[in-house]
Amino acid sequence: MKITIHRGTHQIGGVVVEISTDANRIFIDIGDDLPGTDAAPFEEIDGLTCGNPTGSALFLTHYHRDHIGRLPSVMPDVPIYMGETAKKILLNLAHLVDKENLPLYEKITTFKPADKIMVGGIAVMPLMVDHSAFDAYMFVVTADGKRVLHTGDFRTHGFRGGKTAKMLSAYAKDIDYIISEGTMLGRAGERVISERELQTKATKLLQENKYSFVLCSSTNIDRIAAFYHAARKARRIFLCDKYQRDQLEAVRAAHAGKSSLYDFKNIYDVKRIDTVSDKLISLIEDKGFCMLLRKNDNYKPYLKRYGENAVIIYSMWSGYLSGKTADSKLIDFLAPYHVIPLHTSGHATAEALKEIYNTVKPKAGLIPFHSFNPEAFEAIIEKDKIILLADGEVFNA
Repeated sequence: MKITIHRGTHQIGGVVVEISTDANRIFIDIGDDLPGTDAAPFEEIDGLTCGNPTGSALFLTHYHRDHIGRLPSVMPDVPIYMGETAKKILLNLAHLVDKENLPLYEKITTFKPADKIMVGGIAVMPLMVDHSAFDAYMFVVTADGKRVLHTGDFRTHGFRGGKTAKMLSAYAKDIDYIISEGTMLGRAGERVISERELQTKATKLLQENKYSFVLCSSTNIDRIAAFYHAARKARRIFLCDKYQRDQLEAVRAAHAGKSSLYDFKNIYDVKRIDTVSDKLISLIEDKGFCMLLRKNDNYKPYLKRYGENAVIIYSMWSGYLSGKTADSKLIDFLAPYHVIPLHTSGHATAEALKEIYNTVKPKAGLIPFHSFNPEAFEAIIEKDKIILLADGEVFNA
């Protein structure tokens, strides 16, 4: 078995990992670079974007752009796999902003957790994890008598994250190598709250403020669930637009039977305010609301009418508001209003990374990726177990 991290050994996002044998190769993710990242130009990858596609397959951990953004460059004959609900969320998003690539996304083959997918002599088992993208996966890859755990992006402080170690104890036995994300290792001293803590804080904010707008990713389903249940507890009505409702419905249809967290009910539609019924306006002004916010014209009349007496809860990465990754349009959009930040990361803390390492106990070592500071793994695991690679370096496992 050979392991090659084509991109991602010293950066977050823009990742491509290859695990190969003499006859077959699988690739995991093919993402765009994050805004503001000083990364090397993307180069063609043999068996994935050029050359002979025979014996190749691509597996996607989740639908974030830094993991799937370069899908259009993949050769048409390379099969692509991702989770069932993740594909539905991606298709909903593509109908809104990426119609050109809809035919590509529709061809994606889906899997369920713990399926066994064979690519020649390589076996791939997806394990569902908690992340800020719903239906995200780790992969256990078995070939040539070796077993590798690729963590993808994950966290243990989300609603479902506490089950990660138990899942790995059951399904990730006899692992030789972990290929581990290390996103949070570059953020020393940052306190990370749990999604449950965030929901508690959100409930208090909604109780204290009759009108609350929430700016968060429309595909961060667990974050929306936190605000949805906070609104119910605070006795505020919950509003979102059709696109957001479609995303919630995709998750509700597949997962409400497994967890009440995703049983989204009593959601009101954000429409042009001049078409909203008098009954709904009366309900809004009696009960107050929690309204998911997006930067489109439908929301401007609501902001004009209620914004002066409302809060905007900002539940996204702080880097969009400052530094070299700042979004000037977003900053201008928020400028007139009272903004309260309330966010938590979608990535594993150093403590979580250590817990997963100690649970899996890889026999040969850990290969860091998806990190600006892979050397920081030395603070949490044995130094002689860390295998630092350069982009494009072939490692014989």
